[in-house]
Amino acid sequence: MSFISTQHSWLRPSWRDTALIGLCLFGLVFSLALLGSATRRYDMLATFWPADAVILGLFLRRRDWGARPAFWLAVALAYLAAELIQHSPVPVTLLLTMANLLCVGMAYRLMTRSAHIDLSLRRPQAILALVAYCALASAVSALPGGLAHHLHAGQALPLTALSWLVTGVVSYTAILPVLLTAPALPVQRLRRYWHEPQTRTLADLAPAALLIFSCVLSLLIGGPGSLAFPVLPLLWCALSYPLFATALLTCFYSIWTLFAVTQPLAGVLPDNWSAPLDLLSVRMGIASIALAPITAACIMAARNEAVEKLQRLALYDALTGMLNKLTFQQQGQALLTRCRISRQPTSVLLLDIDHFKPVNDTHGHHAGDQALVEVAQRIRTVLRDSDLCGRLGGEEFGILLPDCSPAQAHAVAERVRQSIARSPLLLDDGQELTLTASLGVATQGPDTPDLKSLLRQADTALYQAKHAGRDRSHSFGWPETDPRT
Repeated sequence: MSFISTQHSWLRPSWRDTALIGLCLFGLVFSLALLGSATRRYDMLATFWPADAVILGLFLRRRDWGARPAFWLAVALAYLAAELIQHSPVPVTLLLTMANLLCVGMAYRLMTRSAHIDLSLRRPQAILALVAYCALASAVSALPGGLAHHLHAGQALPLTALSWLVTGVVSYTAILPVLLTAPALPVQRLRRYWHEPQTRTLADLAPAALLIFSCVLSLLIGGPGSLAFPVLPLLWCALSYPLFATALLTCFYSIWTLFAVTQPLAGVLPDNWSAPLDLLSVRMGIASIALAPITAACIMAARNEAVEKLQRLALYDALTGMLNKLTFQQQGQALLTRCRISRQPTSVLLLDIDHFKPVNDTHGHHAGDQALVEVAQRIRTVLRDSDLCGRLGGEEFGILLPDCSPAQAHAVAERVRQSIARSPLLLDDGQELTLTASLGVATQGPDTPDLKSLLRQADTALYQAKHAGRDRSHSFGWPETDPRT
């Protein structure tokens, strides 16, 4: 996931776009604030407050929005309007608006200025750092927020401040990972996913189904222990699904359990657990449980990324990005076998850069690396997606052309040769380096049952091309050709 920079002026929206975005932000925060207010109990303490977490997630995903004071003003006006429409006293409204803005603003500043947090949550420590910053911001804003509830409901100030802190941490833990890991353009991806042939089975849906079943079971059985019923299904989801899906399911668990605890749905908590401190303790426990699957999903994401890097290192040449010798031989033999079964002609090209050793001796090995990378790029521009190309060692490349006759293969070899020689390579020191290559071509026949025998014929043709003066291609069994004709 890439975050939008605020360094470029062309990313700044026009005044019409600013007004439209500001209006949308106002409507979003206003609606979420009313939704959070609807979860307030008799003591004016909200069970769940999604507005702060949602706006923080949006500003972290869109740094250009977070850098514009006009959008922060729209958010502030939304908080004010949501409280005033519920006939909250003006002092309480001002304190709550200040507390919400302070919480979001401080968390935004901490996360955008910190070099120790990965906002894509693809590092194991990322989610813990995220929660730590959110807890710090919630603690700082707990004084004005707790004071507002103290003035309005008459509850003890330490209790209202602690409730503000807990509500903030729980809401951030549930919502923020979903927004930070959400894929770009989700509507288009969902539409493409819907129209593509699906290969998912019922077994793929088992972790999510078990999570829903455990949540329902916790309501039916009741008791404090039922809060932990979904823990194992959540960990199974973390091991089975991508990070975003795990965060989404964890958010579902958090919201479901919060309302099950605070509403008399099925007697999840004993009757003697109605004290405010008991409820706050349970809500902190829910947030702690929610951290486990997201942390596990972060670890899995980091592991999968490391495995992908190792696989790429094992399959591809690190310098040119082409297949390495072993992978080219394995994939090439498999492709050759399939073409033989389907009776398609298959050809092989062996390419060797002319006079490459003097390049290293004269210009240095860095210039030699530049030449190899440039040759690999020019080869790719000529080949089809179905063709295989690998670096076989040093300055030698191998190309496998499925469904390609001898005449077609020779024509491809000429196009590759001309692509390499078409223009000099400009080195970092400003010097120009002329590149040419010699190619040998061989096509599968009765005497070439495998790739090794085909490569030997191509190597023989390559030797003939070099012996004839280099910068030319030669096909095995064909008479020598002059590239100038």
